[in-house]
Amino acid sequence: MGLVEIPAPIFLNKTQNQMNPNKTVSANSKGITISFGDVNKHQFIYYNNSNNAVKKIQIDGKAKYQQFERPEFNKIQKQLYTQALHGLKTFKHEEVMQMDPQKIKEIENVHLRAKHIINDFKQEVSNKKVDSFLSMLFPNSPVVKQMLCIKGTDPFIKVPTSLRDLKITPSMLAKKLVEYKVLPENFFNLV
Repeated sequence: MGLVEIPAPIFLNKTQNQMNPNKTVSANSKGITISFGDVNKHQFIYYNNSNNAVKKIQIDGKAKYQQFERPEFNKIQKQLYTQALHGLKTFKHEEVMQMDPQKIKEIENVHLRAKHIINDFKQEVSNKKVDSFLSMLFPNSPVVKQMLCIKGTDPFIKVPTSLRDLKITPSMLAKKLVEYKVLPENFFNLV
């Protein structure tokens, strides 16, 4: 069995997550070799003498495999969702050139509506977070209580915060786009 060399990360401390270009990890049929090229030191760990984690995975085959999340959308749903979010950018230039001008205009209109709805949704989520923070920080302030009564969004304010940072999932966004009829009503039932 040949050696496979894989550079492995070394963690300098808990806050840093940097690669050590001088560290090499190799594995063969007998064990694992860790080489530190910068200080010319090597460590060999036999599979049967090593820690239980390596033994469980390599010899006993009792590895805990990572669970993958199922995709939120099927192929058709993903295509509609992506078109709404990114418009004509989802198509190759050649595809756009072959499209009917009416279809191009329809995709652009859907994308523009989706952009406005997404920005409004981001404002709503941001406002809820700010309202919660202010009410917790100043629970007895009449000014804050008055501010909390003001609701709504402003189309001239663009929220630069990403959907991920606001913890808005694709399914939450899709529900909002269905609510405003940007995506079809049967979006979640499409196959």
